[in-house]
Amino acid sequence: MRFSWSAAAMLPLVAMMVAGSVVAKDRATGKGDQREAVMLNREEAQELLAGMRTYLETIQSIVSALAENKTARVPKIAARSGNKMLSGINPMTGLKAPVGFTMMSLDTHDKFDKLAGKAGRGTSRTEVLTDLADILNNCSGCHAAYKLAR
Repeated sequence: MRFSWSAAAMLPLVAMMVAGSVVAKDRATGKGDQREAVMLNREEAQELLAGMRTYLETIQSIVSALAENKTARVPKIAARSGNKMLSGINPMTGLKAPVGFTMMSLDTHDKFDKLAGKAGRGTSRTEVLTDLADILNNCSGCHAAYKLAR
């Protein structure tokens, strides 16, 4: 059986995401807010919140394009929240955040890039929606596991 290095590199990421999902579900049964705090300064927090708003705007724009049967617009829209979005981010922000949070963030940007690529090759609306469901699963899992410390 062949095992590629890219698959090997993904195993820790998948394990952390699954663990984060399990931890988030376990924490939901406790008293009070049991989510892990993301400790950032004011500027970093504002940058993080702006990024999350960009995710939402991107998802809303993709859904609108699909509703209008204009799937050709999806690649450009999805790429907006891909890895290029990280180019202006201070690398220290990612180092200050919990490892699971940072890994989930990087995975989400990667999922947007993969969606942009697939949509650019003419994937179906169903596949775009399936990928969006996967992206939103990251968003929900992250919000269930982490909170921005204030």
